[in-house]
Parts: sequence; C-alpha cells; structure tokens
Amino acid sequence: MTHKSVKDYYAILGVPSTASLEEIRLAYRRQARAYHPDLSTDPHAEERFKEINEAYDVLANSEKRQAYDYFTGDAPETTFATEEPQPASAPAQEPVVAQPKPRVEPVTKSGPSQPRRRVMPPTWAILLIVLGACIMIAVVVGGVLSLQRNRPTGGADAVSVTKLTTFLSPPEIPAELTVLQEGNTPLETLAPTQLSVGGTSFPVVAVLPEQGRWPLPTEQQELAMWMYGTVINYVVGLPYASTTESLLAGLSSADRITLTLENGTQLAFGSPQAKRVDSGDTAPMSQDRPGLTLMVLGGDQPARLIVSARYLPEAVVPTTEQHSDGLTVRVVSSGLVENAAPESADSWYFVIEYQITNTLASAVDPTYFDMVVEDAAGQRYVLNEPATVLGDAGRLTALVGAGDSVRGSAGYVIPRTISAPLVWRFRADPTSADQATVVLDFEPPRPGPAEPDVELYEVFLDADRGVIVISGTVYNDGESDLLVAAEAVEVTSGSGRSSLEISAPLLPWTIPPDDYQDFELQFAVPEGADSVLLNVLGFTFEIEGLSP
Repeated sequence: MTHKSVKDYYAILGVPSTASLEEIRLAYRRQARAYHPDLSTDPHAEERFKEINEAYDVLANSEKRQAYDYFTGDAPETTFATEEPQPASAPAQEPVVAQPKPRVEPVTKSGPSQPRRRVMPPTWAILLIVLGACIMIAVVVGGVLSLQRNRPTGGADAVSVTKLTTFLSPPEIPAELTVLQEGNTPLETLAPTQLSVGGTSFPVVAVLPEQGRWPLPTEQQELAMWMYGTVINYVVGLPYASTTESLLAGLSSADRITLTLENGTQLAFGSPQAKRVDSGDTAPMSQDRPGLTLMVLGGDQPARLIVSARYLPEAVVPTTEQHSDGLTVRVVSSGLVENAAPESADSWYFVIEYQITNTLASAVDPTYFDMVVEDAAGQRYVLNEPATVLGDAGRLTALVGAGDSVRGSAGYVIPRTISAPLVWRFRADPTSADQATVVLDFEPPRPGPAEPDVELYEVFLDADRGVIVISGTVYNDGESDLLVAAEAVEVTSGSGRSSLEISAPLLPWTIPPDDYQDFELQFAVPEGADSVLLNVLGFTFEIEGLSP
C-alpha cells in the first residue's frame, strides 16, 4: 500500500513549526531569492522555487496553516512505501534522500519454506545518511548565496550600504472621488446609478469615452453608461437592441424618466423628444441647460437615435419607497453583516431591512414575496436563509393584515468581487408583473493600501563606467497594487541629484499585492562625492566608499 506524500513546509522554508508570520515571511524571501530561476545556477532551482511558493502560500495563511498543522499532527511526516505489513514494533523511518534498495538474493534452506523478510538498514545508518544530506544541502545553498552576494560586475568594487529610514506604515492613499473642476476648485459629484424609462430599469455605470468612442459591453445589453462628468445635462448611452430602440422611440410627452444618484436621490425628467442625428454630432451633449440625453450606441442605422428630456425639479421622488401590487415597500437599511461570513472565503453576508405597508383590503401572505438582489453586471442573488436570520427583524412568515405595517429582513450571499450599484427587486408574488425597484446604498469595502518594503543585496562602484550599480528587491505586503514611479527612485549628494542611467526592468513598476520586484539600477557617480543617499519609496540608504 502506498501512502500519500505530506510535504514538510516548515523544512522547505527552513523555519520551526512555532515560527511567527514575520519569520515565515523573511524565510520565504531568503529562499525565493536563493532559488529564483532567473538568479540561481542550481539545475533544480525552478522545482525548488515552486515548492517554496507552495509552502509560503500555506504557512502565510492562518486558516491554511491551522488545517495543515492539524493534518500533519497525527500523520507520518514523509512518504514511505511498503509492499507487505510491517511488525507493530518497527520504528518509523524518515528517509530524506531516497537511496537505491539493495538487491537481496533469496536464501534456500533445506526445510519448510520460510517467509522472506525485508532487510532494513539500522537506525544509526539512516541518521548518518540524513546528516550527510543536510550538510550537502547547506553547502550548496551557501555556495549559491555566495555567488549571488559576490557576483562581480566588470571588476567593480563593493561599497558599504546602511539603511537609514523605514516606513513603519505606508503613506495614506485617499479614496478616489468623482470630481468636477469649477474655477480650479474640486467639487464632489454624485454619479447616477440607475435609469428608469418606460417601466424598464437600467443599472448605470460611469465610463470615459476614448477618442469619441463609447466603450460597449460585449454581452450585457441592459446596462446604461453615463458619460463621466456630464451633470448639467446628463448624457447616458444605451447599447443598441431592437427592444431598447423601440422603447425610446415610443415615448410620449407625458412619460417620465427618472435617474437615481448614488446618494439615493431620484431626478425626474419629462417631455421626452426623440430624433436621429449624425453619430459625430456632439451638440446634444452640451451643458448649457439642465436635462437628460439618452443615446443609442451601435446598431446598423447611419444616424443615432437620441432622446432629450427636460429636468423636473418639482417631481423628485424618494428612492427608498416604492409600490408593488397594493403594497408600499420601504428599505430601512442595507449592508454587510459584521462578525459573520459564509464558509466561502470570497463571499459576504448581505442583509436588507425593509418595511411593508399593506394598503389592500385583505391580508397578504409574505411567504410568496419574491425578493432578489441584482448587481451592475446583471447577476441576480436569491434569498439565503442563514443570512436572513442574521437580520434584525428576521424573515416574515405571518400574514400581513389590511392596513398593517411590518418589518422584515432579506439576507443574501454576495461575492467579494460584486460590482456596484446593487438593485433590490421586490414582487408580492413571483408571477406578478408589478415590481418595486430600489437602488441600495452600498459600496464594496476597498482593499487595504499597498505596504512597501525595500531591501538591497548588492551595491558596486564601476569606476571605469562612472556608475553605481544597485541591486535589490521591492516587496508589497499590502492588499493593493504598489506603483513605483521613476520619481520615487533617486540618488542625491551634496552636488545634487544623480542621473539614472539604467533601470531594469524599466520604470514604472506595478507590484501586485503580496508580491515583489527584483531590480537593478545604475546611477552616475557624482564628481568628488565619497557617499550618496539612495531613496526608494521613502526608504533611504547611505552608500559610502565611492572615492578611489
């Protein structure tokens, strides 16, 4: 019987099983640098590098590490195979280096046949083999590191480097804001999130047209696109569909169009007028009067269908209250559930607290309510019982009498990658054509900022070429991408800033979360300077010994 292999991830990283997360991270960096396929001369570097990344992926994650420790606590530490059962008293063997099995010739005896026994090496021999293998590995690793640390650069001389300052925490990066400029003063702008026209609702997303062309979704046709920055006269594009064009062309002067903003306010527009204009005509986008312009994007028509509507400030409608089949539906609150999460690590519990007022003359059964959440991509999410019971009011089960007003909870499981805005659709019955549509005040939590760290592992003075050669690594231990611009890397001295001659790879660098970037920089040596200061992302190093 052959047992499955259980890799010793602690041994792969060279840390004890009690190592802290910081010790594991430092060990990973050392091992990854030593066995990086682009840096190491070891023929097995690529395989070893994959094992190091696999070990770090498990041990750097608290949940994975706990499961791994639990699994390996009672399991054999390494792989071994037996062709027949071993005696119960046989000690467990743990070979580190696989040795060829000796060939054992059968011994013939003159008598009853005896069972063959496996010839096992003594324990002291196995310990010597393990010790010898460890010494050999240490010698190889030491040799590789020595080659990396002391790699010559065209006969250049090594210089001393001292790290002076380090960020204890990364700089605060403010959240992105949708802004306009008025007299060089930024103004916060409320972007639209939903368009309702002719009884049809479209989620709205902000886009930036490129060279006069609007980006069009490849599949999602029920998505409207607001031209970023148009707030006096809102300009919204709708991808071409025969139903959409018929809907807009059939509007009458009595129809109303509503545009819901991200703070929940609904702007009302009336007296819609449809016409066709040349696709290159930008006059309908002018911002000289309050209004709304709907544009059909794409299609086979040589001219574009456009609907213009007048702003009706007196007809603003509260977005949190809607009506469906004699019921008044009001969203009280909505948001993620704290201190509780689904089993899937990439999901959230999301709960809506709502109030139902029955304006009918008879009672209604809430068990027939149809309530779904829809994201900006058109993906729908149905009620989830474990999430619903986490709400303040819980699920409605009792009949709602005539004239009664009751509160209930509706819970859902949504992915962490969900795209806002979220729309809640309520129907008193799954077969009803009348539905209440509420745009929810929800914005997915933003990931944490980038957390940079910088380490140098060699600096040389190449006097023949007059440059300082600097090699190192930038780490990103945060949750967001780390951008390293050319301005964030500089060498200065008393005579000013030195010119950057070579950057490998070319700046700027974008480093994903929990990743790193190896680099080599070459700066011109300032004339007469014995030392310079290297600054990378605010981490400062003093480089000395530059004078001959």
